[in-house]
Amino acid sequence: MSHSFNDETGGHGGDLSAAYARWDPAASEFIDFSSNINPMGPPAGLIEHLAEALPEIVAYPTPQARELRRRLAQFFNLPEQRLLLGNGANELIHLLMILLRPRRVFVPAPSFSEYERAARLAGAIVERFPLPPGGEPDYNDLIGQLTQGDLLVFCNPSNPTGKLFRRSALLPLIKAAGERGAKVLLDESFIPLTGSADESLRDLELDHLWVVISLTKIWGLPGLRLGCLVGPSGEIAEISRWGDPWRVNSLAQEAGLYCLQQENYIGKTLKLIAEERAYLVKQIKATGAFAVFEAAANFLLIRGLDPKFEVERFQADLARMGLLVRRADNFPGLDQRYFRIAVRKRVENERLVEAINRWLQDGGAETALKPGRDER
Repeated sequence: MSHSFNDETGGHGGDLSAAYARWDPAASEFIDFSSNINPMGPPAGLIEHLAEALPEIVAYPTPQARELRRRLAQFFNLPEQRLLLGNGANELIHLLMILLRPRRVFVPAPSFSEYERAARLAGAIVERFPLPPGGEPDYNDLIGQLTQGDLLVFCNPSNPTGKLFRRSALLPLIKAAGERGAKVLLDESFIPLTGSADESLRDLELDHLWVVISLTKIWGLPGLRLGCLVGPSGEIAEISRWGDPWRVNSLAQEAGLYCLQQENYIGKTLKLIAEERAYLVKQIKATGAFAVFEAAANFLLIRGLDPKFEVERFQADLARMGLLVRRADNFPGLDQRYFRIAVRKRVENERLVEAINRWLQDGGAETALKPGRDER
């Protein structure tokens, strides 16, 4: 794995300022396939609505985002007392680690790096359990390792693979964790983008279960940051009482309230993702150069079939064509052959497919292995 990943971000996608500084794209702007955001972008009219709300920044935002919290509870069909809103799902993951102070945190590998970053910041020992692309964890072995004071983290759908785990498969794991005195953090940030809301476990009110949901991904708001945490009502009340009352800024609250009113937006989103994901899978497999893992969300994990494939060079070559993909070789358990792409609109997806085919036709697999090329 290259050491070029930025320690500030943990190697996440979507760091456009760093990409512009490193590469000189042929186009004036990148098409960002490295960040898994709703391909439709924010709901129509949101930008104009926020412009009208801009004068409100001279006042403090509503504490605990009260109105948004109430409306979101109705949207998810949950008691309001079980919801805590925050400055993105990631902030809430960090907040929960500090609140629980687990002795050990079990995280899947590969998976989202923030679980481990948050756990280490909270002083926990991190234990990784294998969750290979396309595979299942060894549930019995995992359960056998859990003890009092541990925290088990699971991401559904999994990131970076996009695999959706059925509710029926996770219920025994969550029950067993509670019986052994461990708590569970279930990250369902991408479930709203799968069309499989019935696989969510957020409706379960258990003393040891917490569910985090990103709202920036489904509504296309990564720059505003918005997420919610679903947990035991007593502990949610404690965080609300003693934690930061202004975690959610006024513009993010306005954006959330506006998005909740857009009744047709999510349906159109799910239709677009299903169609474009199928298109990308078909086209990329047709090259004969890549394996594409089955996914239920708005992104795909891809592996170069040539053992000599180097994703660092591949990413750089595509970046100079104006297309930014997410290297996946910094996910534990994945090597230099892996990368991840977001599902975007057809015209953008066609650009990506065309660029990949051109790269292959130009002998990309060989040229990407040649040392000493300009890395501007």
